[in-house]
Amino acid sequence: MRVVLTGGGTGGHIYPAVAIARQCEKEDPKTEFLYIGGQRGLESKLVPQEKLPFESIDITGFRRKLSFDNVKTIMRFFKGVKRSKALLREFKPDVVIGTGGYVCGPVVYAAAKLGIPTMIHEQNAIPGLTNQFLSRYADTVAVSFEGSESSFPKAKRTVYTGNPRATTVLTANRERGFATLGIPMEAQVVLIVGGSRGAKAINNAMMGMAPFLHKLPGVHFVFVTGDTYFENTRESILAQLGTMP
Repeated sequence: MRVVLTGGGTGGHIYPAVAIARQCEKEDPKTEFLYIGGQRGLESKLVPQEKLPFESIDITGFRRKLSFDNVKTIMRFFKGVKRSKALLREFKPDVVIGTGGYVCGPVVYAAAKLGIPTMIHEQNAIPGLTNQFLSRYADTVAVSFEGSESSFPKAKRTVYTGNPRATTVLTANRERGFATLGIPMEAQVVLIVGGSRGAKAINNAMMGMAPFLHKLPGVHFVFVTGDTYFENTRESILAQLGTMP
């Protein structure tokens, strides 16, 4: 079986696609994959690390307010469709699966126009713009929450599947995890995370609270900043505390 996966921009779109790939491999080890993502998206870094063949297209997302940039986005969309059709004709997939994010727009649309079976997966209770657009072209729309099917009134078929996720966490070693972070096993741990790319507002709040949180006895804070904000956040906390807790 040959499967094309597409989706990106954030880990919330990428990791479900990777989880689908791993399950397909489990069902049929001979399954062949091609992941089509954006040139500048997080997927261009993460997917090759997962040892999945990766090809890119040049695409950006729409701005929700009126902007000339949206004209450029439309032009990139049609160029992306052309590029996607070329990749699909070469790879000859049995199915194309999109997991959201603007990059899957031209890929799934191109597949539908070529008559290739398509499916999109929506991870959120309220669907994103791309999946709303694609729902009228895809053969199947899979949703993560029961009742979300009504968000896709123009879909040919909807099905509740839940959210595909990596199963590696089920076999993770707790002791090794604590040791890696330098945290005692008996400690209270608070995790702060603003998504795979981080969240500026959460980061700013945590930087402001750092001097107070540092004084709490026996509590350890694991703060996921996102790559973009890491150095700035680290320098701010160092300047305030003189050390990294």
